[in-house]
Amino acid sequence: MPLILQNYKLGFILLLFFTGSLLGKSIPVGMTDASILQVKVTVQYPHFLQPWRFKNPEVRHSTGIYIGENQILIPAQAVYFYTSIEIKKPDSLKVYTAELERMDPDLGLAILKLNDPNASKDLKAVIFPNEVFLPGTGLVMESKDQRTLEEKKIRMLRLDMDSYSSGYVELPFIEIQSEEKLDGVGELIVDATARIPQGILYQFKENNTGRVIPSFSIKHFVEGKSFPFKGFRFKPLTDTATRNHYGLRKDDLGVLVAEIYPGSSADGVLQLEDVLLEVSNSKVDPKGYFDHPKFGKLNVSYLFHNTNDTDSHFGKKIKLKVFRNKKPVNLELDLKPLPESAIRIPHGNSRFQTPKYLMLAGIVFQELSEQYLTEHGTQWRNRVSKELLYLNDFYRIKRNVNEGNVVFLSQVLPLSGNKAYHTAHQMILKTVNGTPVSSLTQLQSLVRELEAPYIRFVMSDGFEVIFKKEEIQTLNTEAKQSFQIPKDSNF
Repeated sequence: MPLILQNYKLGFILLLFFTGSLLGKSIPVGMTDASILQVKVTVQYPHFLQPWRFKNPEVRHSTGIYIGENQILIPAQAVYFYTSIEIKKPDSLKVYTAELERMDPDLGLAILKLNDPNASKDLKAVIFPNEVFLPGTGLVMESKDQRTLEEKKIRMLRLDMDSYSSGYVELPFIEIQSEEKLDGVGELIVDATARIPQGILYQFKENNTGRVIPSFSIKHFVEGKSFPFKGFRFKPLTDTATRNHYGLRKDDLGVLVAEIYPGSSADGVLQLEDVLLEVSNSKVDPKGYFDHPKFGKLNVSYLFHNTNDTDSHFGKKIKLKVFRNKKPVNLELDLKPLPESAIRIPHGNSRFQTPKYLMLAGIVFQELSEQYLTEHGTQWRNRVSKELLYLNDFYRIKRNVNEGNVVFLSQVLPLSGNKAYHTAHQMILKTVNGTPVSSLTQLQSLVRELEAPYIRFVMSDGFEVIFKKEEIQTLNTEAKQSFQIPKDSNF
């Protein structure tokens, strides 16, 4: 880079630094600042295949970043199903305890609250600004032991959008490269020149690339705000035949609206097979990208899910232009957070939800989740029922607000009284005595309240399971004694 440009960039960064410092927005983080903490978390994960059990306890280590008011910022994955949290401050052997205050599973961050009100004495709070300097050089601040804070150089390459890898909301991330080994467990990233916080490292792979949660997303979360969600998914429109089918000219832009989440921002505004042409006057290309003036080509979801003050439309109506029934239509969409009620089959992160189960006559029923499927190992897609796999791939989101969860027979515990059904495994439950089943709670109430002498369970493939009503509790009692199951259900 020419010297004059380097000086210009340095001057610009320093200007932002001094301006931000006066406003309390941007404060540099130095090597001697007591801001980086060590966090040790003991976790005990639930057993999704045997949901009445928990797995053996594990210990997770991560970096904690002090953000003021006795609060510590860490990766959410470090505290899922935690039983205890221990914090160590720099240059101190004393161990402090903390509890989870709140988390955002899609962003992948959590805030802990120190139990001791005096624990934050001598700590310096890290303040995350809206500005990120891309491309640029950054420093990873790692606390390897109680007295040593290491710094490693990285190259911050570009801003991109995460595409549903671990949650439901596509959020921005900074792609980085480094020749050094990094852990990716919540380390603080600062700009190499002004030492202004740029984000938190949450992933680093063997190919020397990683991902950073940008500072503007962290700032939004720390301030207690929700993340906006567009409420629909789209498909690219790149082939000529499909574009002709929807009446698009050769030079038209646009992507196809393929799924709408009930109760979301898009529900009642967009329609299936709308062609999205523009968002806030930004033209959308056939692959779903638009030209950002600073960050280059970005996925159009950035215009909905982003929380950067200069680009965000959260809390405002966002203007859309679509092609509907071969005619242009102008719309307005009011951005709202993700409606959890729209999720039919949980996937990605656990969202801190333990698996529910209901045992009837020694037969275990569960609600389908991706966590259950992935529990079958690295080759889980080859090992699970193809029907469950299909539903997980294509029916994760409810088609309407009245659509229920997927209840399935996960296993039959081998008892003499249910011997006829020992081969039944991973079968979707459709009805009980002719009534459709949409949740484990409903199934439990239904069986309890039915006055018929026989209970008839019908699966999606027509397979039937029939018991006398009085047999159900008798076989449950036997199953609990034989297989050390504490309760008939866990909800």
